[in-house]
Amino acid sequence: TYGEEHMEITGEPMQHHAHEYGKIRFYDSPSKMKPLYSKGPILWDDEMGGLHLFENVCLTTNIDALRYRPQPQTGLRGLIYFTDEEEMMKNPKRCVPCSNSYAMDNWEDANKDRKVVGHKCGMNGLHAMYASSVGDWSDCIMEKENAELMEEWGQTQSPLNVTTIHFFQEPTFLLQFNALDMEESLFDMLMTYLPHWDKFLEDEDGFPFNSVISHSLEGCLSHSHNWFCEVLHQMYAFGAKTKEIPWESDDNTLYCYKELFYNQVGYQRKLDRDGLINKENFGEFRELLFRKFGLPRRRTVQGRLEDMEYEKKAHGKKNGDGDNGDADGDNTKIIFYDNKLSEQRVWNQMESLISKARELEKFQHIKFVTVDKDFNDLSVAQQARKFNEADAVIMAQGQHMANAIFAVDGTSFVEVGCKVESLIGNPKFMSLMDGKYRAVEKCNDKDGGDDNSAVCVKCKDGEDDVNFTMTPAAFEKLIDDVVASL
Repeated sequence: TYGEEHMEITGEPMQHHAHEYGKIRFYDSPSKMKPLYSKGPILWDDEMGGLHLFENVCLTTNIDALRYRPQPQTGLRGLIYFTDEEEMMKNPKRCVPCSNSYAMDNWEDANKDRKVVGHKCGMNGLHAMYASSVGDWSDCIMEKENAELMEEWGQTQSPLNVTTIHFFQEPTFLLQFNALDMEESLFDMLMTYLPHWDKFLEDEDGFPFNSVISHSLEGCLSHSHNWFCEVLHQMYAFGAKTKEIPWESDDNTLYCYKELFYNQVGYQRKLDRDGLINKENFGEFRELLFRKFGLPRRRTVQGRLEDMEYEKKAHGKKNGDGDNGDADGDNTKIIFYDNKLSEQRVWNQMESLISKARELEKFQHIKFVTVDKDFNDLSVAQQARKFNEADAVIMAQGQHMANAIFAVDGTSFVEVGCKVESLIGNPKFMSLMDGKYRAVEKCNDKDGGDDNSAVCVKCKDGEDDVNFTMTPAAFEKLIDDVVASL
Protein backbone atom coordinates (compact mmCIF):
# COMPACT_ATOMS: atom_id res chain seq x y z
CA THR A 1 0.00 0.00 0.00
CA TYR A 2 1.03 3.63 -0.19
CA GLY A 3 1.42 3.77 3.56
CA GLU A 4 3.90 0.90 3.69
CA GLU A 5 5.98 2.23 0.81
CA HIS A 6 5.92 5.71 2.29
CA MET A 7 7.03 4.61 5.72
CA GLU A 8 9.80 2.31 4.47
CA ILE A 9 11.83 5.01 2.79
CA THR A 10 11.13 7.97 5.05
CA GLY A 11 14.29 9.90 5.86
CA GLU A 12 17.19 11.46 3.99
CA PRO A 13 18.56 9.43 1.07
CA MET A 14 22.15 8.39 1.66
CA GLN A 15 23.48 8.74 -1.88
CA HIS A 16 20.93 10.56 -4.03
CA HIS A 17 19.50 14.05 -3.94
CA ALA A 18 16.19 12.86 -5.41
CA HIS A 19 14.52 9.57 -6.13
CA GLU A 20 11.04 8.22 -6.81
CA TYR A 21 9.24 5.36 -5.15
CA GLY A 22 5.55 4.41 -5.25
CA LYS A 23 4.73 7.45 -7.43
CA ILE A 24 6.23 9.79 -4.85
CA ARG A 25 9.34 11.86 -5.56
CA PHE A 26 11.63 12.51 -2.63
CA TYR A 27 14.03 15.44 -2.47
CA ASP A 28 16.58 15.85 0.30
CA SER A 29 16.99 19.55 -0.43
CA PRO A 30 14.68 22.25 -1.85
CA SER A 31 17.46 23.27 -4.24
CA LYS A 32 17.28 19.86 -5.96
CA MET A 33 13.62 20.23 -6.87
CA LYS A 34 12.85 21.37 -10.40
CA PRO A 35 10.86 24.62 -10.74
CA LEU A 36 7.10 24.25 -10.38
CA TYR A 37 4.41 26.40 -11.96
CA SER A 38 1.03 26.25 -10.28
CA LYS A 39 -2.41 26.22 -11.87
CA GLY A 40 -5.87 26.61 -10.42
CA PRO A 41 -8.24 26.70 -8.80
CA ILE A 42 -10.20 24.91 -11.55
CA LEU A 43 -13.82 24.03 -10.79
CA TRP A 44 -14.24 20.28 -11.21
CA ASP A 45 -17.97 20.56 -11.89
CA ASP A 46 -19.35 23.94 -12.95
CA GLU A 47 -22.92 23.00 -12.03
CA MET A 48 -22.13 21.90 -8.48
CA GLY A 49 -19.17 24.03 -7.47
CA GLY A 50 -17.25 23.58 -4.24
CA LEU A 51 -14.68 21.05 -5.54
CA HIS A 52 -11.51 22.56 -7.04
CA LEU A 53 -8.39 21.21 -8.71
CA PHE A 54 -4.91 22.68 -8.21
CA GLU A 55 -1.75 21.61 -10.00
CA ASN A 56 1.84 21.76 -8.72
CA VAL A 57 1.21 23.16 -5.24
CA CYS A 58 2.44 22.47 -1.71
CA LEU A 59 0.54 22.38 1.58
CA THR A 60 1.44 23.71 5.01
CA THR A 61 -0.34 23.49 8.34
CA ASN A 62 -1.45 26.39 10.52
CA ILE A 63 0.07 25.58 13.93
CA ASP A 64 -1.68 28.50 15.65
CA ALA A 65 -5.20 27.27 14.87
CA LEU A 66 -5.38 24.86 17.82
CA ARG A 67 -4.91 27.87 20.11
CA TYR A 68 -7.79 29.85 18.60
CA ARG A 69 -10.32 30.86 21.25
CA PRO A 70 -13.14 30.22 21.87
CA GLN A 71 -13.14 27.73 18.97
CA PRO A 72 -9.89 25.86 18.20
CA GLN A 73 -9.53 24.60 14.62
CA THR A 74 -7.86 21.68 12.87
CA GLY A 75 -9.09 22.61 9.40
CA LEU A 76 -6.77 25.42 8.27
CA ARG A 77 -4.08 24.88 5.62
CA GLY A 78 -1.70 27.09 3.75
CA LEU A 79 -1.21 26.57 0.00
CA ILE A 80 2.10 27.52 -1.65
CA TYR A 81 1.34 28.71 -5.17
CA PHE A 82 4.35 28.86 -7.47
CA THR A 83 4.74 31.64 -10.01
CA ASP A 84 7.52 33.52 -11.80
CA GLU A 85 5.53 36.71 -12.31
CA GLU A 86 7.91 39.61 -11.96
CA GLU A 87 5.54 41.84 -9.99
CA MET A 88 4.82 39.09 -7.47
CA MET A 89 8.52 38.42 -6.96
CA LYS A 90 8.98 42.08 -6.05
CA ASN A 91 6.34 41.74 -3.33
CA PRO A 92 8.14 41.19 0.03
CA LYS A 93 4.94 39.78 1.60
CA ARG A 94 4.15 37.31 -1.19
CA CYS A 95 4.62 34.38 1.22
CA VAL A 96 2.40 35.74 4.01
CA PRO A 97 -1.10 34.23 4.21
CA CYS A 98 -4.04 36.48 4.96
CA SER A 99 -5.55 36.32 8.43
CA ASN A 100 -8.51 34.09 9.23
CA SER A 101 -10.66 37.10 10.09
CA TYR A 102 -12.71 37.29 6.91
CA ALA A 103 -14.82 34.85 4.93
CA MET A 104 -13.24 33.90 1.60
CA ASP A 105 -15.94 32.31 -0.53
CA ASN A 106 -13.82 32.21 -3.67
CA TRP A 107 -10.28 32.71 -4.90
CA GLU A 108 -10.98 36.16 -6.30
CA ASP A 109 -12.55 37.64 -3.14
CA ALA A 110 -10.94 40.84 -1.89
CA ASN A 111 -10.68 41.94 1.75
CA LYS A 112 -8.58 44.25 3.89
CA ASP A 113 -5.76 41.72 4.27
CA ARG A 114 -5.28 41.50 0.52
CA LYS A 115 -4.18 45.14 0.51
CA VAL A 116 -1.61 44.36 3.20
CA VAL A 117 -0.05 41.24 1.65
CA GLY A 118 -0.45 42.30 -1.98
CA HIS A 119 -1.88 39.02 -3.29
CA LYS A 120 -5.04 36.90 -3.42
CA CYS A 121 -5.98 35.38 -0.08
CA GLY A 122 -7.30 31.98 -1.18
CA MET A 123 -10.48 30.32 0.08
CA ASN A 124 -12.02 29.39 3.40
CA GLY A 125 -9.72 26.82 4.98
CA LEU A 126 -7.01 27.19 2.33
CA HIS A 127 -4.89 30.35 2.55
CA ALA A 128 -2.72 31.27 -0.40
CA MET A 129 1.01 32.04 -0.24
CA TYR A 130 3.11 32.83 -3.31
CA ALA A 131 6.71 31.98 -4.16
CA SER A 132 8.98 31.16 -7.09
CA SER A 133 10.26 27.98 -5.40
CA VAL A 134 10.23 26.12 -2.11
CA GLY A 135 13.53 27.77 -1.20
CA ASP A 136 12.11 31.20 -2.00
CA TRP A 137 9.08 30.51 0.23
CA SER A 138 11.26 29.28 3.11
CA ASP A 139 13.50 32.34 2.95
CA CYS A 140 10.51 34.68 2.64
CA ILE A 141 8.61 33.45 5.72
CA MET A 142 11.77 33.70 7.83
CA GLU A 143 12.04 37.43 7.18
CA LYS A 144 11.49 39.11 10.56
CA GLU A 145 8.64 41.37 9.47
CA ASN A 146 6.82 38.53 7.73
CA ALA A 147 7.23 36.14 10.66
CA GLU A 148 5.89 38.76 13.07
CA LEU A 149 2.86 39.48 10.88
CA MET A 150 2.05 35.76 10.57
CA GLU A 151 2.27 35.39 14.33
CA GLU A 152 0.06 38.45 14.86
CA TRP A 153 -2.57 37.03 12.51
CA GLY A 154 -2.42 33.52 14.02
CA GLN A 155 -1.04 32.15 10.75
CA THR A 156 2.29 30.60 11.70
CA GLN A 157 2.92 27.73 9.28
CA SER A 158 4.65 24.38 9.49
CA PRO A 159 7.11 23.26 8.23
CA LEU A 160 9.24 26.34 8.89
CA ASN A 161 12.66 25.01 7.94
CA VAL A 162 12.17 22.78 4.89
CA THR A 163 14.94 20.25 4.33
CA THR A 164 13.03 17.44 2.59
CA ILE A 165 10.15 17.38 0.12
CA HIS A 166 7.65 14.64 -0.78
CA PHE A 167 6.10 15.34 -4.17
CA PHE A 168 3.06 13.14 -4.86
CA GLN A 169 2.52 12.32 -8.51
CA GLU A 170 -1.00 10.83 -8.32
CA PRO A 171 -4.21 12.88 -7.97
CA THR A 172 -4.83 13.48 -4.26
CA PHE A 173 -7.90 14.64 -2.34
CA LEU A 174 -7.30 17.03 0.56
CA LEU A 175 -9.61 15.99 3.38
CA GLN A 176 -10.16 19.17 5.32
CA PHE A 177 -12.43 19.49 8.38
CA ASN A 178 -12.50 20.57 12.01
CA ALA A 179 -11.85 17.34 13.92
CA LEU A 180 -12.86 19.04 17.18
CA ASP A 181 -16.49 19.60 16.17
CA MET A 182 -18.51 16.89 14.44
CA GLU A 183 -21.44 19.18 13.62
CA GLU A 184 -19.10 21.62 11.87
CA SER A 185 -17.43 18.74 10.04
CA LEU A 186 -20.78 17.47 8.79
CA PHE A 187 -21.90 20.82 7.43
CA ASP A 188 -18.59 22.40 6.41
CA MET A 189 -17.10 19.40 4.60
CA LEU A 190 -19.69 16.73 3.85
CA MET A 191 -22.53 18.96 2.66
CA THR A 192 -20.18 20.32 0.00
CA TYR A 193 -18.82 16.93 -0.98
CA LEU A 194 -22.00 14.83 -0.86
CA PRO A 195 -23.37 15.68 -4.34
CA HIS A 196 -19.94 15.03 -5.87
CA TRP A 197 -19.72 11.70 -4.03
CA ASP A 198 -23.13 10.74 -5.36
CA LYS A 199 -22.07 11.56 -8.91
CA PHE A 200 -18.73 9.74 -8.61
CA LEU A 201 -20.57 6.61 -7.50
CA GLU A 202 -22.73 6.70 -10.63
CA ASP A 203 -19.91 7.66 -13.01
CA GLU A 204 -18.31 4.67 -14.72
CA ASP A 205 -14.93 6.40 -14.36
CA GLY A 206 -15.43 6.49 -10.59
CA PHE A 207 -13.48 8.82 -8.34
CA PRO A 208 -10.96 11.13 -10.06
CA PHE A 209 -8.30 10.78 -7.34
CA ASN A 210 -6.26 7.82 -6.12
CA SER A 211 -5.23 9.00 -2.68
CA VAL A 212 -6.46 11.08 0.24
CA ILE A 213 -4.48 13.09 2.75
CA SER A 214 -5.78 14.74 5.90
CA HIS A 215 -3.72 16.98 8.11
CA SER A 216 -6.90 17.59 10.14
CA LEU A 217 -6.55 14.21 11.84
CA GLU A 218 -3.88 11.59 11.29
CA GLY A 219 -5.19 8.20 10.17
CA CYS A 220 -8.72 9.49 9.66
CA LEU A 221 -9.72 6.75 7.22
CA SER A 222 -7.53 3.96 8.55
CA HIS A 223 -7.55 3.79 12.34
CA SER A 224 -9.23 6.86 13.82
CA HIS A 225 -12.39 6.53 15.92
CA ASN A 226 -13.28 10.17 15.38
CA TRP A 227 -17.03 10.52 14.75
CA PHE A 228 -16.71 12.21 11.37
CA CYS A 229 -13.92 9.91 10.17
CA GLU A 230 -16.05 6.89 11.05
CA VAL A 231 -18.95 8.29 9.00
CA LEU A 232 -16.63 8.83 6.03
CA HIS A 233 -15.21 5.34 6.39
CA GLN A 234 -18.61 3.65 6.53
CA MET A 235 -19.98 5.50 3.50
CA TYR A 236 -16.91 4.72 1.34
CA ALA A 237 -16.57 8.46 0.90
CA PHE A 238 -13.61 8.24 -1.49
CA GLY A 239 -14.20 4.88 -3.11
CA ALA A 240 -12.96 1.44 -2.17
CA LYS A 241 -9.58 1.73 -3.90
CA THR A 242 -8.45 5.18 -2.77
CA LYS A 243 -5.55 5.05 -0.29
CA GLU A 244 -4.85 7.32 2.64
CA ILE A 245 -1.43 8.97 2.67
CA PRO A 246 0.22 8.99 6.12
CA TRP A 247 2.04 12.15 7.09
CA GLU A 248 4.90 13.14 9.34
CA SER A 249 4.31 15.96 11.79
CA ASP A 250 7.71 17.64 11.75
CA ASP A 251 9.13 21.04 10.91
CA ASN A 252 11.28 19.85 8.03
CA THR A 253 9.19 17.88 5.52
CA LEU A 254 7.00 19.67 2.97
CA TYR A 255 4.26 17.84 1.07
CA CYS A 256 3.61 18.86 -2.55
CA TYR A 257 1.14 17.59 -5.14
CA LYS A 258 1.02 17.34 -8.89
CA GLU A 259 -2.79 17.33 -8.72
CA LEU A 260 -4.65 18.34 -5.58
CA PHE A 261 -8.43 18.27 -5.16
CA TYR A 262 -9.78 20.75 -2.62
CA ASN A 263 -13.31 20.41 -1.25
CA GLN A 264 -14.07 23.97 -0.22
CA VAL A 265 -14.72 24.26 3.52
CA GLY A 266 -18.06 25.87 4.34
CA TYR A 267 -19.29 26.09 0.73
CA GLN A 268 -22.62 24.47 1.66
CA ARG A 269 -22.63 25.24 5.39
CA LYS A 270 -26.03 26.95 5.17
CA LEU A 271 -27.39 24.70 2.39
CA ASP A 272 -28.12 27.88 0.47
CA ARG A 273 -27.14 26.53 -2.94
CA ASP A 274 -30.39 24.98 -4.02
CA GLY A 275 -30.55 21.61 -5.69
CA LEU A 276 -27.15 20.28 -4.63
CA ILE A 277 -28.40 18.46 -1.54
CA ASN A 278 -31.86 16.94 -1.95
CA LYS A 279 -33.97 14.24 -0.36
CA GLU A 280 -32.76 11.71 -2.92
CA ASN A 281 -28.98 11.95 -2.47
CA PHE A 282 -29.23 12.75 1.25
CA GLY A 283 -31.61 9.81 1.68
CA GLU A 284 -29.22 7.45 -0.12
CA PHE A 285 -26.38 8.61 2.11
CA ARG A 286 -28.43 7.99 5.25
CA GLU A 287 -29.75 4.64 4.03
CA LEU A 288 -26.16 3.49 3.62
CA LEU A 289 -25.28 4.59 7.15
CA PHE A 290 -28.38 2.89 8.58
CA ARG A 291 -27.25 -0.38 7.01
CA LYS A 292 -23.58 -0.05 7.90
CA PHE A 293 -24.29 0.75 11.55
CA GLY A 294 -27.03 -1.89 11.80
CA LEU A 295 -29.62 0.55 13.14
CA PRO A 296 -32.84 -1.07 14.40
CA ARG A 297 -35.38 1.38 12.99
CA ARG A 298 -35.73 1.98 9.27
CA ARG A 299 -35.34 5.49 7.97
CA THR A 300 -38.72 6.13 6.33
CA VAL A 301 -42.21 5.98 7.78
CA GLN A 302 -43.20 3.54 5.04
CA GLY A 303 -40.32 1.25 5.90
CA ARG A 304 -41.26 1.22 9.56
CA LEU A 305 -44.90 0.48 8.74
CA GLU A 306 -43.77 -2.49 6.67
CA ASP A 307 -41.68 -3.74 9.59
CA MET A 308 -44.67 -3.32 11.91
CA GLU A 309 -46.92 -5.36 9.59
CA TYR A 310 -44.30 -8.08 9.40
CA GLU A 311 -44.04 -8.21 13.19
CA LYS A 312 -47.81 -8.42 13.55
CA LYS A 313 -48.06 -11.31 11.14
CA ALA A 314 -45.18 -13.08 12.82
CA HIS A 315 -46.91 -12.83 16.21
CA GLY A 316 -50.46 -13.36 14.96
CA LYS A 317 -51.67 -9.84 15.76
CA LYS A 318 -54.48 -8.08 13.95
CA ASN A 319 -54.29 -4.58 12.49
CA GLY A 320 -54.61 -2.01 15.21
CA ASP A 321 -53.29 -4.26 17.95
CA GLY A 322 -50.24 -3.29 19.94
CA ASP A 323 -47.88 -0.83 18.24
CA ASN A 324 -48.71 2.64 17.06
CA GLY A 325 -46.54 1.94 14.02
CA ASP A 326 -43.81 4.43 14.76
CA ALA A 327 -42.68 3.95 18.31
CA ASP A 328 -41.51 1.29 20.72
CA GLY A 329 -44.70 -0.58 21.69
CA ASP A 330 -47.30 1.83 23.08
CA ASN A 331 -44.58 4.23 24.18
CA THR A 332 -43.32 7.36 22.53
CA LYS A 333 -39.60 7.46 23.27
CA ILE A 334 -37.94 10.79 24.08
CA ILE A 335 -34.21 10.90 24.84
CA PHE A 336 -32.63 13.62 26.99
CA TYR A 337 -29.08 14.80 27.57
CA ASP A 338 -27.92 17.51 29.99
CA ASN A 339 -24.19 17.89 29.12
CA LYS A 340 -23.42 17.18 32.79
CA LEU A 341 -20.43 14.98 32.02
CA SER A 342 -19.00 17.20 29.30
CA GLU A 343 -17.19 20.52 29.41
CA GLN A 344 -20.07 22.31 27.74
CA ARG A 345 -22.97 24.32 29.17
CA VAL A 346 -25.01 22.11 31.53
CA TRP A 347 -28.76 21.77 31.89
CA ASN A 348 -29.01 21.69 35.69
CA GLN A 349 -31.73 19.62 37.43
CA MET A 350 -32.91 18.02 34.18
CA GLU A 351 -33.34 14.61 35.81
CA SER A 352 -35.53 16.13 38.54
CA LEU A 353 -37.79 17.60 35.86
CA ILE A 354 -38.05 14.22 34.16
CA SER A 355 -38.92 12.48 37.46
CA LYS A 356 -41.80 14.87 38.08
CA ALA A 357 -43.06 14.53 34.51
CA ARG A 358 -43.08 10.73 34.76
CA GLU A 359 -45.62 10.97 37.60
CA LEU A 360 -48.19 12.80 35.47
CA GLU A 361 -51.02 10.68 34.12
CA LYS A 362 -50.93 12.28 30.67
CA PHE A 363 -47.31 11.21 30.17
CA GLN A 364 -47.69 7.55 31.09
CA HIS A 365 -47.40 6.52 27.42
CA ILE A 366 -44.04 8.27 27.13
CA LYS A 367 -40.74 6.51 27.69
CA PHE A 368 -38.30 9.07 29.11
CA VAL A 369 -34.70 7.99 28.42
CA THR A 370 -31.56 9.85 29.52
CA VAL A 371 -28.06 9.52 28.09
CA ASP A 372 -25.95 8.90 31.19
CA LYS A 373 -22.53 9.13 29.55
CA ASP A 374 -20.59 11.87 27.83
CA PHE A 375 -21.09 11.42 24.09
CA ASN A 376 -17.31 11.41 23.68
CA ASP A 377 -17.25 8.20 25.71
CA LEU A 378 -19.72 6.46 23.39
CA SER A 379 -18.74 4.77 20.15
CA VAL A 380 -20.20 6.21 16.95
CA ALA A 381 -22.44 3.13 16.67
CA GLN A 382 -23.75 3.70 20.20
CA GLN A 383 -24.47 7.35 19.51
CA ALA A 384 -26.21 6.44 16.27
CA ARG A 385 -28.42 3.87 17.96
CA LYS A 386 -29.57 6.27 20.67
CA PHE A 387 -30.75 8.81 18.12
CA ASN A 388 -32.22 6.12 15.89
CA GLU A 389 -34.41 4.70 18.65
CA ALA A 390 -35.90 8.08 19.60
CA ASP A 391 -39.14 9.64 18.43
CA ALA A 392 -37.98 12.95 19.89
CA VAL A 393 -34.62 14.31 21.03
CA ILE A 394 -34.46 16.98 23.75
CA MET A 395 -30.90 17.90 24.67
CA ALA A 396 -28.64 20.66 25.89
CA GLN A 397 -27.09 22.20 22.80
CA GLY A 398 -23.85 20.80 21.45
CA GLN A 399 -22.06 19.09 18.61
CA HIS A 400 -23.66 15.74 19.57
CA MET A 401 -26.73 16.92 17.67
CA ALA A 402 -24.91 15.94 14.46
CA ASN A 403 -26.20 12.45 15.25
CA ALA A 404 -29.51 13.67 13.83
CA ILE A 405 -28.44 11.99 10.57
CA PHE A 406 -29.09 8.64 12.29
CA ALA A 407 -32.59 9.56 13.47
CA VAL A 408 -35.62 8.32 11.56
CA ASP A 409 -37.61 10.61 9.29
CA GLY A 410 -40.14 12.69 11.20
CA THR A 411 -38.12 12.93 14.43
CA SER A 412 -38.64 16.04 16.55
CA PHE A 413 -35.49 17.81 17.82
CA VAL A 414 -35.21 20.35 20.63
CA GLU A 415 -31.95 22.07 21.57
CA VAL A 416 -31.87 23.82 24.92
CA GLY A 417 -29.48 26.54 26.06
CA CYS A 418 -29.19 30.18 27.03
CA LYS A 419 -28.31 31.01 23.43
CA VAL A 420 -28.55 28.21 20.89
CA GLU A 421 -26.35 28.30 17.80
CA SER A 422 -27.22 25.29 15.70
CA LEU A 423 -26.46 23.96 12.24
CA ILE A 424 -28.98 21.11 12.28
CA GLY A 425 -31.70 23.65 13.07
CA ASN A 426 -31.53 24.97 9.52
CA PRO A 427 -35.07 24.46 8.08
CA LYS A 428 -33.51 23.25 4.83
CA PHE A 429 -31.70 20.50 6.71
CA MET A 430 -34.82 19.50 8.62
CA SER A 431 -36.81 19.31 5.37
CA LEU A 432 -34.37 16.68 4.04
CA MET A 433 -35.53 14.27 6.74
CA ASP A 434 -39.05 15.60 7.41
CA GLY A 435 -37.84 16.57 10.86
CA LYS A 436 -39.07 19.24 13.24
CA TYR A 437 -36.74 21.54 15.16
CA ARG A 438 -37.07 23.96 18.02
CA ALA A 439 -34.53 25.97 19.97
CA VAL A 440 -35.40 26.76 23.61
CA GLU A 441 -33.41 29.73 24.88
CA LYS A 442 -33.22 32.06 27.89
CA CYS A 443 -36.34 33.73 29.20
CA ASN A 444 -36.91 37.42 28.60
CA ASP A 445 -39.34 40.03 29.92
CA LYS A 446 -42.06 38.86 27.53
CA ASP A 447 -41.89 35.35 29.01
CA GLY A 448 -43.30 36.42 32.37
CA GLY A 449 -46.33 34.99 34.09
CA ASP A 450 -47.23 33.65 37.49
CA ASP A 451 -47.13 30.00 36.44
CA ASN A 452 -43.65 30.14 34.87
CA SER A 453 -44.97 28.00 32.02
CA ALA A 454 -43.29 29.88 29.18
CA VAL A 455 -41.00 27.39 27.43
CA CYS A 456 -37.62 28.98 28.11
CA VAL A 457 -34.64 28.52 30.42
CA LYS A 458 -33.31 30.49 33.36
CA CYS A 459 -29.74 31.74 32.94
CA LYS A 460 -27.53 33.37 35.57
CA ASP A 461 -27.55 37.16 35.23
CA GLY A 462 -29.09 36.78 31.79
CA GLU A 463 -25.77 35.68 30.29
CA ASP A 464 -25.45 33.44 27.24
CA ASP A 465 -22.48 31.18 27.95
CA VAL A 466 -23.55 29.72 31.31
CA ASN A 467 -25.38 26.72 32.77
CA PHE A 468 -29.16 26.92 32.91
CA THR A 469 -32.34 25.54 34.47
CA MET A 470 -36.02 25.21 33.51
CA THR A 471 -39.16 25.40 35.62
CA PRO A 472 -41.34 22.27 35.98
CA ALA A 473 -44.23 24.12 34.35
CA ALA A 474 -42.09 25.09 31.37
CA PHE A 475 -40.81 21.51 31.05
CA GLU A 476 -44.33 20.09 31.14
CA LYS A 477 -45.42 22.52 28.43
CA LEU A 478 -42.37 21.57 26.33
CA ILE A 479 -43.26 17.87 26.52
CA ASP A 480 -46.87 18.68 25.59
CA ASP A 481 -45.64 20.58 22.53
CA VAL A 482 -43.21 17.84 21.47
CA VAL A 483 -45.80 15.06 21.77
CA ALA A 484 -48.29 17.13 19.77
CA SER A 485 -45.70 17.53 17.00
CA LEU A 486 -45.20 13.79 16.51
